[in-house]
Amino acid sequence: MKSLIPINDENVNRFYEQLRKKIKNQLSKFAGKYGEEGAKILLAAPDLIVLLWRLIKDERVPVEKKVFLVSVIAYWIIPVDLLPEAILGVIGYADDIFITLYVLNDLINNVGEDVIRDNWPGDEDVIKFIKESLKIAEMWMEKSGKSVKEKLDLLVKSLLESGKK
Repeated sequence: MKSLIPINDENVNRFYEQLRKKIKNQLSKFAGKYGEEGAKILLAAPDLIVLLWRLIKDERVPVEKKVFLVSVIAYWIIPVDLLPEAILGVIGYADDIFITLYVLNDLINNVGEDVIRDNWPGDEDVIKFIKESLKIAEMWMEKSGKSVKEKLDLLVKSLLESGKK
């Protein structure tokens, strides 16, 4: 049986670097097709993972919100998801990113922008990034078809509900 790698700062940082490198390498194949906005969102994946991890450790985030942050990280790790990375490559991270954005938007509304900003490892304004990326995510989900959007909506709803318990 395969043993799980412990989640700690060193492993999160290693994952960050490996994922960023993988996205940059694969993105060159898709950047023209999916546009600059898509590239920006996909390249933010490692920053989003680190943000989730830091928010879990932040004492200002209520325990009930940390429950769904952990759920989102689990969704990133579990190999079976809506858009599998093993089949779609870097584009397979889109559902993981979109779910993360929805959950972060909920945190902005319920915990506050400062908590998100204080934990963001990226250079750009994280609040603006989340809001703009959510608009693009909505557009992509509409274009991908009703069934994909419905599945994503159900996943987000179940994660948000788990954080309210």
